[in-house]
Amino acid sequence: MALEAGTKEAEIKAAIEKIVGGRRINVWTVGVTDNVDLRREAHGRPTIWHYWHAESEQVAKNVESHFKAQGMKGYSGASGENAHNVYITW
Repeated sequence: MALEAGTKEAEIKAAIEKIVGGRRINVWTVGVTDNVDLRREAHGRPTIWHYWHAESEQVAKNVESHFKAQGMKGYSGASGENAHNVYITW
């Protein structure tokens, strides 16, 4: 799932919260990347995969930090330059 380019922080957070539903947040992984296809490949091409193109790299990082603080796992791989994409996977 991807929303249009330049999605606002609050919209991405609301979409993720709707998908996750507050349950078992610790089984989800959140991350940022400049290349969604390569990052999905790095995760082993999971079937549960959602991403959004944030309006800026800072917005993407803010969303990632927000959900990591709530208990989501982070991904330690390189995010690349201009990492405007936020993704979640299970």
